[in-house]
Amino acid sequence: MKDTAYKVDLSTLLADCEMNYLRLSKLIPDELAEGSSLSIGVGTETLQLHIMERAPYTTMIDLSLNHARTQGWMETRLQVRMYHDAELAEVVESQGVRPIRPRYTYPNDAMFQQDEKAQLNRFLGEWLSQCLRCGEISAHSLTELVSQQSND
Repeated sequence: MKDTAYKVDLSTLLADCEMNYLRLSKLIPDELAEGSSLSIGVGTETLQLHIMERAPYTTMIDLSLNHARTQGWMETRLQVRMYHDAELAEVVESQGVRPIRPRYTYPNDAMFQQDEKAQLNRFLGEWLSQCLRCGEISAHSLTELVSQQSND
């Protein structure tokens, strides 16, 4: 059997990033300023979105998925950059590992999968879809948003 190197499927990766941008755009109000946070509850889990940086063409978001039944050290953390001009959103950091390369050799010291970046972007898409279907934005987040708007 011939061993072939993994090749990045660019069209699928871009399609995932485009859909993630649309999902995030539906979840995050335009008025949410840099430094603001939003909580979305889905069952026993909570997705925390924190706007780290907001610029005319990009927004950097820190996402953490908190499971009610697990320890804090098991929390899932992603950093996502939204590109407003291209209408794409991609995972740029996961669990403190940055940058996420599009392709890894396997095996490797960190034991990343060959398509780690593609898997992380699909994972993000699944969670954002779940938030859109079943999520509830916390009253605390809505109160923050309303008070921020009235202070401006």
